[in-house]
Amino acid sequence: MTTAQATIQAVVFDWDGTLMDSKAALLASYHEATTKVLGEPFPVEPADIEQIVQLRALESFTIIARGDQEVYDRVAEAFHDAYRRNAQTTQPFPGTMEMLRALKDAGVKIGIATSKARARMDLEGVRTGINDLVDFSVTGDDVQDAKPAPEAVARAIAGLGVEPGRTLYVGDGPNDVIAGKGASAITVGVSFGFHPAEMREEHPDHVVDTPGEIVALARP
Repeated sequence: MTTAQATIQAVVFDWDGTLMDSKAALLASYHEATTKVLGEPFPVEPADIEQIVQLRALESFTIIARGDQEVYDRVAEAFHDAYRRNAQTTQPFPGTMEMLRALKDAGVKIGIATSKARARMDLEGVRTGINDLVDFSVTGDDVQDAKPAPEAVARAIAGLGVEPGRTLYVGDGPNDVIAGKGASAITVGVSFGFHPAEMREEHPDHVVDTPGEIVALARP
C-alpha cells in the first residue's frame, strides 16, 4: 500500500460527495429537468442514480436524450436553471472548511479535479468560500476524458506544480480512486460520500471517515 510518509505538497479533491453534500440538489435538479422535458423524473432507480451522479452532466444528458439533440439542449438548460436554485441549499460536509483552512495554514496546496461543470461548481464555491482556498482547479469543462480517466487529476497536479507521488487525491467514488491511481497520486477515499461501498472496491491507499483525518494524512 502506498503511504503518505513523504512530505505531502498538495491535496487535490473531488467536489460532489467529497467537499460538498450536494446529492439531494443534484437529484432534485435532474428530476425537475426531466419532468419538465420528458414528462417524468429520471433517474429514480438506485442503479440509475448511482450511474448518473458519477458522470459529467454532458454525459448524463446524452444518456437522457438518447441521441436527440433538441432534447439534450432542453434538458441541459432546464437542469442548469434548476441547479442554480437548488445549489443554494447545499453545504460542505461538516468539518470541511476547517480541514481546508488547516491545510492552507500548513502550507499544503489545494486543488480540485471534478467532473462538475465550472459554472455549477462556482455557484457553490463562491457562496461557501471554498474557491478562496483553492490554488488550482480542473472541471469537467476542462478535459476531454472525464474520470475514471486520469486527465483531470493529472492536470490539477501539473497546474499546482507538485509531484504526483507527494499529492493526495481525495474522492468518494470508484472513478476517483481509478483516476487518482492513473495519475500516480496517493488515493484517499472518504466514507461519508455518495459511493462508500463502491469506492472501497477499488482499494484506495487510505480511507477516512472525517475531513479532519485528511489533515493528519497530509501532515502526520
